[in-house]
Parts: sequence; C-alpha cells; structure tokens
Amino acid sequence: MRIVVKLGGSLLTDLDLLHKMVAQLSATRGAGHQVIVVHGGGKQIKETLERLAIPSRFHQGLRITDAPTMRVVQMVLSGWVNKEIVAAFHQAGQKAVGLCGGDGGSFLARRFQPAGEPFDYGYVGEVFQSDPRLVEVLLAEGYLPVIACTALGIDGAYYNINADEMAAAAAIFCRAERLVFLTDVPGVFDERRQVISQLNRQKIAELCRTGVISEGMLPKTRACERALAGGIQAIHIVGGKEPNCLLRVLLQNESLGTEIV
Repeated sequence: MRIVVKLGGSLLTDLDLLHKMVAQLSATRGAGHQVIVVHGGGKQIKETLERLAIPSRFHQGLRITDAPTMRVVQMVLSGWVNKEIVAAFHQAGQKAVGLCGGDGGSFLARRFQPAGEPFDYGYVGEVFQSDPRLVEVLLAEGYLPVIACTALGIDGAYYNINADEMAAAAAIFCRAERLVFLTDVPGVFDERRQVISQLNRQKIAELCRTGVISEGMLPKTRACERALAGGIQAIHIVGGKEPNCLLRVLLQNESLGTEIV
C-alpha cells in the first residue's frame, strides 16, 4: 500500500515528537508499505520572518506570500526543515531523500485564486499538474521521499503551497491508497469542541458555513475534499501527540481522530 503522510505543527519543532513519528513511519515501511512524507514548517517560517522584520499576514488560513516572504519560505522549507526530517530518518536507519515540488518538475503550480474571491495571496499556489517519475524512481529504489511544500509555476517562479494541499496533490498524482494529516489537535472539532469521528463533504460544507471549521482547519478540510474528488478512499486527520497514532491508524486500522469519507 502507498501512503502519504503530512507532518506539520509541533511535530516539526519538538524533536522528540518528530523522532516518534519517524519511528512509526519506519515501522510502517517495515510492514511492506511505501511511504511519502509531505511537510510544512509554518512555525519556523514565522520565526525566521520575525528575525528579518518581515510581517506575517494571513487570509482564510493561508499565508499571504509576497516576493521577500517567498524567499524565506523556500529557504526554510527546502533547506532547514526538509533536511532536519531527512536527518531524523537517517538516525532511524532509513534512506530518505529531501526534495521540493520543483525538483524533477514533479509538481507544477498556478497562482491560487478561489472562484469569486478577488483577494491577492501573492506567491501562493495550487498544484494542478504533476510528473511523478522522480518520486516513483525513489520509491522503486527503496528511498523515502520527503517533500517540502513549494512548487514551480509555469512562469518559472516558486510558489508557496499550503502543506495540506500539497499532501492531497501528492496523494492524487502519486496514486496513494491512504492519506494521513498529522496535526496538533486530535481531529476536527464540532461546536462543543468534541472530535468528530467521521465527516463527509456535506457536513464539511455545513461546518464551514457556520464557522465551526475556521482558520487553519479550512485549508485542511479543503485538501480533504480535493483528495476525495481525486479518488483517495481513506483519509484521516489525526493528532500527532496521540501515542502510536500512526501505527494504530495504518497498521491496526483503529478509528482515531477524524476520518473523511
């Protein structure tokens, strides 16, 4: 089985948590599954922007990305964060290769512009085309691809891709059977702050309309909807701090967090 796992939030800043995730992903590979990791790095981007006195601005849960911000995003994601994850896999005895969407022309982006919304997000993109041959070669040779969420545009510029959207695109274009979003919260909350065990498109739309789903969960659920439309049958939003969360979901088929159906 081919699995795409998105890492984000404190899983990338708490080294103990990161190494626990890596150990579980290593065990998943050991069980005979192919694993593709997609990662963000919003906290590291924010920290670097603050050091450079560049303000952070958001709209609908997405970082507004002008040219100076894009240079920081590329530096932090493809350099700092990506290589730290590769190093963690190396310590676990796993052969990982770090790349971004531009490498091998793997993921091509266009400017993100939701229908009916004239807002200018800058260099924020969405993946609309892929040449997954580089990822396929790595998997065939026993390497674990670790993909930073930037992609090249048809104009030759790099675009900042929301990590959840990048994970959905990777799952679709690389023909994964399962997609797991690891996050800082245990799943999608209802209006009483209780985890919803299962969501479909209609319920997602209702929760977005009423504001129950908001901010950072908006792009996550939007990515889930895209993955569903792209044929991904098993999608999970899971709290990364839950003990052995990946093993329980992927190897034991335990119902944990929120399943998107």
